[in-house]
Amino acid sequence: MTETNLIASYFGPISDSISGMVSIGTTAAGGGKTDLVQAAVSYGAAIISGQSVITDNNYLGKLSTVIGSGNAAYTLINSFPTQLRTMSTSIDYYHEAVASGNQGAISSAGQALVRDVATVINTMGATIASVADALASAGIVSSAAAAPVISLGLSVSAAAGLFVLTATNAVVDAVKSAAAEIGSLLDAINSQSGTAGMGGAGGSGGSGGSGIGHPGGSDASPPESGAGGGALGKYDGPPLDSTSPLVLDLTGSGINLTPLNTSAPYFDLNNDGFARQTGWIGTGMGLLCFDPDDRAITNITQLFGNETTDGFDILRKLDANHDNIINASDPAFASLRVWIDTNGNATSDPGELYTLGQLGIASINLNNTVVSESIAGNRISSVSSFTLTDGTTHEIADAWFTNSTMNTRPVTPVEVTATAATLPQLAGAGTLRDLRSAMSLDPDLQSLVQAFVAQPSGTSTSSIEAAAQAILFQWAGVTSLAPTSRGGSIDARHLGFVERYLGKSFNSTGDGVNPGIRASSYLEQSWNDLFDAALARLVLQSPLAASIAPEFRYDASTDTVQATATFAPALEAALQRLGTLTPANLASWDLLLRVADAARFDMGMSTSLFEKYVAAATNDTIASVANAIAVGLQISFDSSGRIQETGSTIYHDFYAGPGVSVLIGNRAGNDPSGTLPGHDVFHYSAGDGVVEIRESDPNSSKPANTLQFGPGIDPSSIRAKVLANCDMVLTDGVAGDQITLKGEFRDAGAGVQFVQFADGTTWTKYQLIQAAALSGTAGNDKLYGTSNAEVFDGKGGNDFVQGGGGGDTFLFDAGYGKLEISEADNGSNPYNVLAFGPGISASSVSVRTNSNSGIVLTDGIAGDQITLDLAMLLYNNGVQAVRFADNTVWTQQQLLRMATTGAATDDRIYGTSNAEVFDGKGGNDYVQGGGGGDTFLFNAGYGKLEISELDTGKTPHNVLQLGGGITASSVSVRGTANFSIVLTDGIADDQITLDGEASNLANGVQEVQFADGTVWSRQQMLQMAATGTTGDDKLYAASIGVVFDGKGGNDYIQSLGGGDTFIFNAGYGKLGISEYDSGKTPNNVLQLGAGISTSSVSVLTSGKNLVLTDGMAGDQITLDSFMYGSSYGVQQVQFADGTTWSRQQLLQMTPALTATRADTQVDNLIAGMASYGVEPAASSQTPYTVQQQPQVMLSANLH
Repeated sequence: MTETNLIASYFGPISDSISGMVSIGTTAAGGGKTDLVQAAVSYGAAIISGQSVITDNNYLGKLSTVIGSGNAAYTLINSFPTQLRTMSTSIDYYHEAVASGNQGAISSAGQALVRDVATVINTMGATIASVADALASAGIVSSAAAAPVISLGLSVSAAAGLFVLTATNAVVDAVKSAAAEIGSLLDAINSQSGTAGMGGAGGSGGSGGSGIGHPGGSDASPPESGAGGGALGKYDGPPLDSTSPLVLDLTGSGINLTPLNTSAPYFDLNNDGFARQTGWIGTGMGLLCFDPDDRAITNITQLFGNETTDGFDILRKLDANHDNIINASDPAFASLRVWIDTNGNATSDPGELYTLGQLGIASINLNNTVVSESIAGNRISSVSSFTLTDGTTHEIADAWFTNSTMNTRPVTPVEVTATAATLPQLAGAGTLRDLRSAMSLDPDLQSLVQAFVAQPSGTSTSSIEAAAQAILFQWAGVTSLAPTSRGGSIDARHLGFVERYLGKSFNSTGDGVNPGIRASSYLEQSWNDLFDAALARLVLQSPLAASIAPEFRYDASTDTVQATATFAPALEAALQRLGTLTPANLASWDLLLRVADAARFDMGMSTSLFEKYVAAATNDTIASVANAIAVGLQISFDSSGRIQETGSTIYHDFYAGPGVSVLIGNRAGNDPSGTLPGHDVFHYSAGDGVVEIRESDPNSSKPANTLQFGPGIDPSSIRAKVLANCDMVLTDGVAGDQITLKGEFRDAGAGVQFVQFADGTTWTKYQLIQAAALSGTAGNDKLYGTSNAEVFDGKGGNDFVQGGGGGDTFLFDAGYGKLEISEADNGSNPYNVLAFGPGISASSVSVRTNSNSGIVLTDGIAGDQITLDLAMLLYNNGVQAVRFADNTVWTQQQLLRMATTGAATDDRIYGTSNAEVFDGKGGNDYVQGGGGGDTFLFNAGYGKLEISELDTGKTPHNVLQLGGGITASSVSVRGTANFSIVLTDGIADDQITLDGEASNLANGVQEVQFADGTVWSRQQMLQMAATGTTGDDKLYAASIGVVFDGKGGNDYIQSLGGGDTFIFNAGYGKLGISEYDSGKTPNNVLQLGAGISTSSVSVLTSGKNLVLTDGMAGDQITLDSFMYGSSYGVQQVQFADGTTWSRQQLLQMTPALTATRADTQVDNLIAGMASYGVEPAASSQTPYTVQQQPQVMLSANLH
């Protein structure tokens, strides 16, 4: 299992599910807490098993039961951070095992990690139960009738916090402290797991944390950051890194390190001018340094090790004599120092640097041993020893200090100018100084902030946002970046700001420095959260606050947005002040709710409780809008005045809510790999009214967007129908309720893929479609549709369905039997679908054509067959897509291509008048094309292929394409008596027959293409067919005009004119020419070669044939039926010396021309009538043409 898979299997599900596990609603007291603890353990086990979505309501039901009393929370709270640190260590071990490639180590580390996660989940459940007991005992939880009042937001994607309705006391303070610690550690785990993508695969880049992180202050007096890390508002907690110095155990009691926590010191571990909050050395330890001038130690370059290099590797470079020992024999030994940070403040104070000699250190052994340990959350990668002058040895370790790249302090403070001190403040983080210090160094930044506070009341929201964005860009130094300079998936300025704020650059092993689509989604969301939090703080520190949100203020000392009075009354006053939500005042509402949401988040209040407050103060519509803003959705009005919520490309939860009419998912499941978690969930409860859901994940291989119904809506209450535009409309039986799933029928990624009900029932997309079906029976049915969109389910048998167009869907399950679909959709953009049920996969379906231009599909189950009538003929016929239950989709073009592709068996394939590509795949195949620009594929070893192609187009261009291994030199061409052309490639049994190729230009193909680029034209191919061998040949052509050369032997040539030439050379032997040319002015020529002169040629008749001899023994040319008239035989005889005999001259040379004209007419009539006599039709004196068409012969001779 790879590291990424581990994260997806264990921590992705925890991120998805822990927040649900720890949400506790109050109910009546009574009973013990065993069920609650057991539920937590079971829930944790389900998470660890790899289930990313838990839907068993028994878990959530038990978890929402707060019963019993006691104060055991303190004990569990104290143990929880330790267990989380253990789990964090297990993650480190697993990372190292994966890096080593040792499968045994990977397995062992993985099992340990699963065990530690289970322990944490178990403790979490018990802690929640005890905290609830303690709160109930202290009287903080008021009554069972109250709305849920406790929300421990313990999720990896949000900083941990606690909100209660009454004043805090000792119990609440204790829980808050523990929650902060838990949140920080969970964020640390998330950062190391690389969930948000910062730092690449497995790198840092976590999420969580309330507030900016540095509560106010400036460079001159930087305050410490909060435990949750901070990031402007909702941006998640500090990404972590690790850096390697060498630590010496000076007391011999073992390596002692301190953890990264709220009291951890700051040190410049990256030599970038910013000191990071970091794990550090404990009492009795020293850091090995290189400081020949006895200066103060100020950054990592003076220690041994860094973010990428092991400390021993750097120290080894000082081993001048290469004996693997650093001692007085090495010149650098005298320049080494040990920093004993007595007060643990990570600042090199006077008197803390010692020479090795002062500490009695004689040598350091460089033969280090690789280990895998963790001390106080800091990894130990290798250990060795150093020797004192008395001969005793102590341990030296390569310790990788865990540090926060975001919780930082500038190493060199700046003096804040008097002007900057009067302007708004934003606390620094990462490699950003606080805003006032930055303004003191950057006049352009100061000007932008001054312009922001100078904006008058009534300034548009877009202008306010643009001004705030300009400030953040200038603050981070990204103003001049081209938006697309970090790839096309993210605005480079947004990414640049996030990187500066986190103190960590994006660099993924998969994407490099330019994030891919999934990482970009998370990073853009991070930018959005940072921007919203910064915007709220800037507004509240400007005169704009008086008109936008006078009920709230910003406390720079704690870096939190707060209500000016108690939260609930302040919120109510603000909401009442704005009045009814309209398109005209949407901007004011949006800004106010974003400010209120910042206060909500900084208080630790859950979004559900926030929504209840808003609903109580206004109405359900405003509450829905407030909830949408709280969860990061964008609010707008569409052109019809409907309120719509729009998500980003990462997954969201959408809540329909009264008055919110359009939910736009925006491709949250757009994951081409299909391996990452991420999908939208659309929540709908009875009474939510009319809602339109728009969702499309066209590039995702496994979209998983879900419509989730609340209690009271069960499967039996759902009614579904489809519309002509591929939308689906659902109703739940409640008056006024309606859900429109836009494009649900369009493709697999459109709409939702699952529908979940409160009773645990889940419908797949296919089952949802079935709910809208017009159904038949298990017998033989005939179903007829209309021009509206309909779903047809014949239910098996021998069914006939006539759709009528409009966007129909035809369902077919395995074992249904025969289904004939007659669909002719005359719409401008038809989209009708054949949907296969589970059990029918794309690999099991075969596709072929039938002789009436239909397409036939079979699924491998005996008796199953779907026929799409006339689907080959027109685009509007049949279906435009075939959809499988696993979301595989075949387009109409793919279907047509499959239909024109055979198997290795004997196939009969039928095309249409459209351009198609035919590939019989071998066997004994027959392909009927239909013209339109077809291509016929034939590879060596395919066997026999007969092509019947008749293209009546003006300029037909159909192609025979021969595969590799078939060359022009290997192909032989011959004609047949029915004017077809036969090609062979020299491989036994290989043969291609082009039906009627030699009869006219519309038949057969117009080109033969070879794999090496050679192309034969039709004329070239016909000429090859008109060329014989030295043996006995039969050559055929129609009225297309070719040059025949029998090459000698006993040859017979049959043609239908068109301007043919017949070549005969001395010594050729016998040649019979059967030529009938029905053209108005036939001009067919007998061309005699050199050595044949006029004086050597004798002309005589044989019946109605004309016979020529050249004086050479065995040579004879017979012109069949020549005497029947001018359409027969040839019109010229040409000699090599240029002499030409006309047909009339030939007739004059025959000895029979002595009768009168009248006698000749009578003879011709008798000859013509003789063809109707009792003589056999196949007389050697009667040519093929006369046998078939005696009337032609009669008319030709009656003149």
